Amino acid sequence: MKKDKVLEANQLATIAANLLNNGILETDRTTAKRIFRELEGSRKVTLTHLKMEDGGTVRMDLAMDARSFNGSLNFSAWRDGVLALVARLSDDLRPGNPLPVFKPLDNEEQMPDGESDLNLIGSVGGTNHDGMVNAIMLGIAPDPERPIVTFSLVYVDPDQFLSADAASSSSSS
Repeated sequence: MKKDKVLEANQLATIAANLLNNGILETDRTTAKRIFRELEGSRKVTLTHLKMEDGGTVRMDLAMDARSFNGSLNFSAWRDGVLALVARLSDDLRPGNPLPVFKPLDNEEQMPDGESDLNLIGSVGGTNHDGMVNAIMLGIAPDPERPIVTFSLVYVDPDQFLSADAASSSSSS
């Protein structure tokens, strides 16, 4: 497929925040739990088919990488993470500045299939459940061959976001 239209990171982050809000946070609990179970089972979930200006459609899928989740991942912790991420994305998108985009540092051979093209949006949702701190980011991976964009809920090591002061005071206690 030729890429006639390129969506910018902010546009994709806006689409993802809206889809996560409508498809998980504002939907009924049964539907949200079904999505969680699918993601927890390492399966992708199709969120929608987005109609583009040129009349074509792009399928928007959702995946999850919870390898760096601290503690026991359950529906409530996951939903709180999605809520924190959507709130942070909304706050970061509001000023209209371009969001930073990062490539994960993992080697490509360590990345799950299809995630070597993953880009992380520089907005982090943080949660604390039972003293376990977690950080979740939005990953975006466009399919190079087909009109599919996969959004990923990626749990990352929260310690990398500690300030130098917080890191030195926690190591001295």
